[in-house]
Amino acid sequence: MEKVWDELKKIDAEANQIQSDAQSKAKKITLLAKEDSEKLIANSRTYAEEEAQKLYSKAVEEANQNRNELLKASQETAVKLKVQAEKRMDKAVLAVVNSVLEETKP
Repeated sequence: MEKVWDELKKIDAEANQIQSDAQSKAKKITLLAKEDSEKLIANSRTYAEEEAQKLYSKAVEEANQNRNELLKASQETAVKLKVQAEKRMDKAVLAVVNSVLEETKP
């Protein structure tokens, strides 16, 4: 009977050791998983910041390009309008002069 009792104690001690080892391994695995998740989160933040900066830079570049295109179109229109105004200037001056002369006639 004592032999059986000793064997049961031995089995119980082994079971306790197995349980303790399992808990220790679970803690290590949990700690490693937490560290890995923290690294992934940090990497994700870095990646997100880089992508956001790229998108911002691209948006600024596109806005500048659009602004430059609009500015160029506006300048071209201004030149065309100036040319038209210069062409019509002689007629306008003549019309004003004739109008003034007609008003000053007795």
